Amino acid sequence: MKFFVTILIFTIGISAQSQIDSLYNKYLSLHQKDRPENLRQTTTDEPPVKCSFGIENAVRLGIKSFSPAQQKVLKTMFIRPELDTSLVSPSGFFRIHFNKVTDAPTYDVNQLAIAFDSAYSFEVDYLGFLPPPRDLGNGGDDKYDVYVYKMSRGIYGNTNSEGEISPGSRTFYSYIEMDNSFPGYPTTGILAAKVTATHELHHAIQIGNYILRESDTEIFDLYFYELTSTSMEEFVYDEINDYYYYFKTGGYFNFTDKALASNEGYNLAIWNIFLKDKFNYNVIRKQWELMKTYRALESINRSLIEEQSSFLEAYKEFGLWTFYTNYRAVPGLFFDEAAKYPLIKPFMTLNFSGTATPIQINPFVTSNSYLRLVNQTTNPKDTLYFVISNFELESGINNIDKTFPVSITLSDVKQDGFTKLTDGYYYLFTTDNPYLWKNSSIINNIVISDSQKVYAAAKDPFPSPFRYGKSDFLKIPFVGSFNEEVSLKIFSISMNMVFDRTLVLYRDPIKGEAVVEWNGLDNKNEKLGSGVYIYFIKSQERTALGKLVIVNE
Repeated sequence: MKFFVTILIFTIGISAQSQIDSLYNKYLSLHQKDRPENLRQTTTDEPPVKCSFGIENAVRLGIKSFSPAQQKVLKTMFIRPELDTSLVSPSGFFRIHFNKVTDAPTYDVNQLAIAFDSAYSFEVDYLGFLPPPRDLGNGGDDKYDVYVYKMSRGIYGNTNSEGEISPGSRTFYSYIEMDNSFPGYPTTGILAAKVTATHELHHAIQIGNYILRESDTEIFDLYFYELTSTSMEEFVYDEINDYYYYFKTGGYFNFTDKALASNEGYNLAIWNIFLKDKFNYNVIRKQWELMKTYRALESINRSLIEEQSSFLEAYKEFGLWTFYTNYRAVPGLFFDEAAKYPLIKPFMTLNFSGTATPIQINPFVTSNSYLRLVNQTTNPKDTLYFVISNFELESGINNIDKTFPVSITLSDVKQDGFTKLTDGYYYLFTTDNPYLWKNSSIINNIVISDSQKVYAAAKDPFPSPFRYGKSDFLKIPFVGSFNEEVSLKIFSISMNMVFDRTLVLYRDPIKGEAVVEWNGLDNKNEKLGSGVYIYFIKSQERTALGKLVIVNE
């Protein structure tokens, strides 16, 4: 949530109480209409945002962190609105509460009720998400309650947690609030109401069936909750496109080099649109099932491993999709609405004159960094982009300010160790941890296919799967000379290194090719658990990255 992120990213040295006070004041600013008269402000400079899901639930679940005086004020704001009229949606699942005269909705509430049913039909019946739990009689019956009124908070709506379903489950009953007119917002009236219904319903699904993971006054992985709910708006109401608003200043296209988890979430709806188009809707639902056990980034990676991909592979391709937008859009390829998206903003633009000078950069973890080079020696001038993608799970979750140094050297002549892009362009990519990186190259808006040569996949390992007791070794084909020493690293799908050793290439007696033989034991000489693992092999000439499967019965 934008408001929530703003107040939860603090500089070192600010006391915990100062953080609590800041959160308290931010919450009050969202509740102008509900707060005590002596605490009200007359104006607010905050722009409209999608919802206050993050700050609402951070305060509700972290109420004990506030002072007794603060708790007393906050609890008066946790009470459901009292409105004079209600209607039940055609499906019978939702009860919409509103006032008929004072603060009456400016749009047709019957259309809103139909919108909630449509969102339910898509998100639950079609996508297979579990429905939000009905409450225990709050609001007059067990139907899911929606309250429509003049919120005076500069937000579209919010979903409020209200009692844990069972102790320790981290799932909650909830209700939805939404504005009655959306005055001055990027989208107004019934169109805003429709996307808000879709957005907030998925929040209710998320916290009612899967997880609302928090500590004190922090909602973990808030960006993931928001990107999923915002993407649902596009999936259900493709024609409304309120999510375009979040492409503007501060949006993803201007700051692709930020760590994934440092985004607010609204601006990442296109990530889920990409996943749906590249894979299927099921991968999005699978991520929420995994969220019960794992943090968001690991859930994303594990879901993509099941699709024979990975976060790093998918994020690299996502980097290409987000390049081909606006006037670069290619009909029938990449995003359907790419022509309406803005162009990405490179994090650095440099001139190139043919000299092989190393370019030192420090991308943030889990980012896509676009390095733009303009060749001053050609006419017309060539423009080359390096799209540099990286993934490291631990820092991607717990240390989003971490950077990894890499070096790119571009030359107009062939040099030892350089990879050829095309005539007149050769490059060298160096880093301490090459298995954490993928790189794409684009010259004059054309992708250079050989730019991933350094990560060329070897042939599939065999036997597959590898079963302890049935085979002595797992063999990984690798292009090299017999008896050549290579480095073999094995990672779990969470990118935790389980094996790291220098081995010798052998000639497989049956297939006659060079292979790395590994007995399947980790660095402690112990068997690994069943699952998918990532291997990385490096020689002086080349590297290979791929997957293998182990079964420990």
